[in-house]
Amino acid sequence: MIAASQLVAHRGYQAKYPENTRLSLTKAIDAGAMFVELDVQFSSDHLPIIYHDADLLRVSGRSGTVLTQTRAELMSYPAYEPNRLGDAFISETIAPLEALVAILQANPEVTAFVELKEESIDHCGRQLMVSSVQHLLSPVAEQTVMISFDYPLVIAARETGWPRVGVVLRHWADVHGPEVAMARPDYIYTDYLTIPQDCDLMTVPALKQSVLVAYEVGTVALGNALLARKVNMLETFEIETLLKG
Repeated sequence: MIAASQLVAHRGYQAKYPENTRLSLTKAIDAGAMFVELDVQFSSDHLPIIYHDADLLRVSGRSGTVLTQTRAELMSYPAYEPNRLGDAFISETIAPLEALVAILQANPEVTAFVELKEESIDHCGRQLMVSSVQHLLSPVAEQTVMISFDYPLVIAARETGWPRVGVVLRHWADVHGPEVAMARPDYIYTDYLTIPQDCDLMTVPALKQSVLVAYEVGTVALGNALLARKVNMLETFEIETLLKG
């Protein structure tokens, strides 16, 4: 049986609810998740929202991008994934990052992985992104881990003293690279497909200091196989399926 302590709910309970919404995050926790992951983009006025894409079409059914509209405008838009879920959740709206604070304060046993998206870097700059997120999440700092595919951004978060940080590997070989070493990540995320079949994870130096999280894990069988290889945690859209497995 896979334990809740080994699972991360990817964008909340995305299998059943629109991703990165208050609803998706709370439903994942209701299902038993101890760890949730969400994505952060920035509006035209440099304020963080919980959202994965820079483009609004897939999740909100609208033209345009988050980078060119104010947060007040964005918060009035639905976040309902119309192509996948129809109009079932059209009343669910884009949430500001502050919504995560209330969710975590109501669930002190839960940890959130907060992924800062690369699309916002040119728009805002790394320092603004890090400082803004740190300021807003300061009441729940010990319940959050700041992560990104952008290694310099993670290094900046580490250097400014955020309690826990993580890198999302662009390539498996980067686990041996200088930027990952400089970030001193508490967590290392990777697509499970990128882990070499002949790699003994116990011999990778960076993994002696970091928790390895494999993502895109959709079945119990795959999860158990990865755990047997000494992957530490599994990120999944199917949080309830893996918990019940």
